[in-house]
Amino acid sequence: MRARSIFAGLSGEELCALGMDVIDLEFVGGTTIYREGDSASHAYTLREGAIKLVKSLADGRAQIVRLLHHGDLFGFEGLHREQHQHTAIALSTVKLCRLDLRELDLLSQRLPAVREAIFRRWQRALEEAENRIVDLGTRRAEARLATFLLQWAQAYPQRRSLPFPLTRQDLGEFLGLSTEHVSRIMADFKRRNWLRESRGELEILDPKALGAVGAS
Repeated sequence: MRARSIFAGLSGEELCALGMDVIDLEFVGGTTIYREGDSASHAYTLREGAIKLVKSLADGRAQIVRLLHHGDLFGFEGLHREQHQHTAIALSTVKLCRLDLRELDLLSQRLPAVREAIFRRWQRALEEAENRIVDLGTRRAEARLATFLLQWAQAYPQRRSLPFPLTRQDLGEFLGLSTEHVSRIMADFKRRNWLRESRGELEILDPKALGAVGAS
């Protein structure tokens, strides 16, 4: 985890001299870590599990803006905003490191490597969001879903059977599709023997076939 954290660029001596409390937390799936509009006093690193970040829309619907895996950061908008801009919900049992934002802000001013790491993560998240917006407007539903499944698998390179706590509704909210449309496409992929699902786990049987669909 250290290699993926905002402290990756620090030496052992610098790590020991941080003088910052890092609280370990664990939540079961379905737990809301914080809500949109809550006071932003803490940021988090996801050590294990998966989390969705959800934004409320004007018409009352919800839109998943990011899906997070181990090593991802969230809640850091509190460095520049007083309130959280989305709701963070655990998709599975998750283990987190919680950081006090006031302490982190002071630390990042003292250690430029930490501030640079935070901004790099923000930049990467922004680029991913921009790419998804382009995909939503230009690509067929099958291509969006196939690409997403392959990207999900990349987060678990050592595993053949992948944790997959996402519902069809989650997939639809993230990819801009109806739940029914997602269900039909997933059923078609399974009929073609490209993937298999069982008890919250996913196995991709034919990544080449999915890749061809994603590229179409």
